[in-house]
Amino acid sequence: MENRVLVYADALDVAAEGAVWYARRTAGGTFAAVHVPGKTTDTGIRARWFDFTGGEPRLDVKPVGSDPTEVVLGEVARLRGGRDDVVVTVVVPEQYRKRSLLAAAQRAQFRLKLRLLTEPGAVVADVPAVTSERRPEGRVPDRLIVRVLAGEPDARTRRAVEYAQGLAGVDELRGLHFGERDWDEAELGIPVDDAPLPGRLGDAILTEVRKLTADPATAVNVVLPERIDTGLRRLRGPRAIAIKRCLLFEPHVILSSVPTRE
Repeated sequence: MENRVLVYADALDVAAEGAVWYARRTAGGTFAAVHVPGKTTDTGIRARWFDFTGGEPRLDVKPVGSDPTEVVLGEVARLRGGRDDVVVTVVVPEQYRKRSLLAAAQRAQFRLKLRLLTEPGAVVADVPAVTSERRPEGRVPDRLIVRVLAGEPDARTRRAVEYAQGLAGVDELRGLHFGERDWDEAELGIPVDDAPLPGRLGDAILTEVRKLTADPATAVNVVLPERIDTGLRRLRGPRAIAIKRCLLFEPHVILSSVPTRE
């Protein structure tokens, strides 16, 4: 599975700084970036992006009035080039002044991410930041650790592992299982760590992730195998939604949703 990366840049802020770092790291250096102007867009974003990235990649600024979802879907199709063995990671930086699930659900990025879950060959990677700073801070991690949430060695989890193995620039890749396990890690082909599940899964995930992000030089990419049932009105399961809620505002954590459509 070949991974190609697209950054959907709404602004050039702290979250975008983290998104550029993650995109460069996981794409092996080359990635695409697109911007759709909105009512509050910085009119100088193209020039500031060029200065920030050194011109690689250039920011593809679409015409005013373009539909963000259609733009991103078009870019995903272009990057895939009709190949079934190519997956496009859409990196979505999201910056918040405070932690608010209500505010997050009202953003255009939320609708974009929901639509991408049903797009073949697309993976969504959330790069959050909670800060009032409006410009990049000049601080990015040194290490990228990947943890695949491994409930069972089923097709969904194996697909997530295959995706994670295709990411460049990863310092450590392991599975993470909560509670008792009755299967062998050889079934996934990567080492699997076992963690206790004393209460809610979200709290247990946060505990394990924070052990890693206690090192300020480390970022953790949590890879979530997600079942998408396109035949039901409820597209996503409550487990995936709960995990996303608990990690949405967590510093130095990137959450990647690898959907399997059923």
